[in-house]
Amino acid sequence: MEHVTEGSWESLPVPLHPQVLGALRELGFPYMTPVQSATIPLFMRNKDVAAEAVTGSGKTLAFVIPILEILLRREEKLKKSQVGAIIITPTRELAIQIDEVLSHFTKHFPEFSQILWIGGRNPGEDVERFKQQGGNIIVATPGRLEDMFRRKAEGLDLASCVRSLDVLVLDEADRLLDMGFEASINTILEFLPKQRRTGLFSATQTQEVENLVRAGLRNPVRVSVKEKGVAASSAQKTPSRLENYYMVCKADEKFNQLVHFLRSRKQEKHLVFFSTCACVEYYGKALEALVKGVKIMCIHGKMKYKRNKIFMEFRKLQSGILVCTDVMARGIDIPEVNWVLQYDPPSNASAFVHRCGRTARIGHGGSALVFLLPMEESYINFLAINQKVVMEPWGCDASKGR
Repeated sequence: MEHVTEGSWESLPVPLHPQVLGALRELGFPYMTPVQSATIPLFMRNKDVAAEAVTGSGKTLAFVIPILEILLRREEKLKKSQVGAIIITPTRELAIQIDEVLSHFTKHFPEFSQILWIGGRNPGEDVERFKQQGGNIIVATPGRLEDMFRRKAEGLDLASCVRSLDVLVLDEADRLLDMGFEASINTILEFLPKQRRTGLFSATQTQEVENLVRAGLRNPVRVSVKEKGVAASSAQKTPSRLENYYMVCKADEKFNQLVHFLRSRKQEKHLVFFSTCACVEYYGKALEALVKGVKIMCIHGKMKYKRNKIFMEFRKLQSGILVCTDVMARGIDIPEVNWVLQYDPPSNASAFVHRCGRTARIGHGGSALVFLLPMEESYINFLAINQKVVMEPWGCDASKGR
């Protein structure tokens, strides 16, 4: 037997398909992250999995790989219109991203068709595409998926297509529930066969998530993945390569500080979080006027059709500023974001963690800075206790060149 490195994909108890390994090599992932090495063997042994994992921990591959492996091992090959796996995720941006990761693998397996069903597109076209190409693996947001079960009159009988379902994945389950998708998910679960594998991934374990685990999973194995080298009792929730700063400044200085900061870092890539769609519109225009020679883009939940396009465009930029609301805060993978700036601290502490998690992803460094008013200074201590996040002060004279 050849020597197998611990933590490598080859070290899994169930060998992966050679072309799955090939795709992992192409993507440049020689080793598994903790969430992958914990959940993949369970999935492959036909267990239901409820995993708590920090953002940026490599969850997508932790379910994409088992889905492919389970479908490849099916005794009866899937017909075009039979659905073998469904991945449900809260936002379009996340769905686009998962679809993209999946396509890196499915291009090696032309026998599998995949389809993306998200809001902001024409549902009639979604129906037609499924009728023509099928969808063995569906990546969807809950509202659109639920809608598709009601399209029988248009010639799509999704209820019978999903009878062959092997795997259901609920990604960012806490956020699915926060965003009010509980009813949609329950409706969808009614249509799905009970004999299936279910994986649920969540950054936080709330009572609502627990209820969903009980409703949708059978005897689940619970996995909680903390980053290595951090004692379980004090497990931090933000990535360990993230540098976290705060700046306390008066209300009338805050915007000037942000402008100053962005002007001095025009070569870098920034996400700037505001609390409302209106703020994004207003401050986005203000920054365009004040920070010259930098590509500035805006994205928020009320933009229905442009969001996908803007998001894809920003991902490709070498440097630039994306002004956004929390629609962008979770699970979104934007290559090489240098700074996550929070103009307003978020209303709940877990949102802070998710916003910060947009940088320092998969082994890259990154930094985050939150602007606080003098009366908000207690937030620093609160985050240290509540989310185990330690922040350093950033000089308010902003003379600190880093």
